Amino acid sequence: MLEKHKDIQLWIKKYYGRKYKVEVEIDGQNYLPDRQRHWYQPDVILRGKNGEIKYIIEVENDPVRKALVGASILADYSIAELVQQTKPRLVFVVYAKKGIGQISNFNEKLKIAKKYCANLKNIEVYPELDFKRLKL
Repeated sequence: MLEKHKDIQLWIKKYYGRKYKVEVEIDGQNYLPDRQRHWYQPDVILRGKNGEIKYIIEVENDPVRKALVGASILADYSIAELVQQTKPRLVFVVYAKKGIGQISNFNEKLKIAKKYCANLKNIEVYPELDFKRLKL
């Protein structure tokens, strides 16, 4: 794992730690839907006060379109297995220059994935700096 990958997770944990229960992969694997059926392991999970997942965040160094779509489908399927009222948002944070240059292409492919991901509120892709300006 690259240092930048860890740095973003640490930033998320520090910045959002008061508002959400933050589970970062660098502290231990995140298992969705649960430890026994862990077909999806996101980098960061933000849970609300009631314990429901509000955001799933994937930190990407050099993503490819297929990986983003595949992760979206796995996230959706994992959420379908959970009993919760809230539909979480899936957020991809891209920090590599090559990936940032492809964000519009990623968004085009994710439009297709969104049609099949009924358990997610939205799927979003941001370069690191834009992500850090968001208010989740």
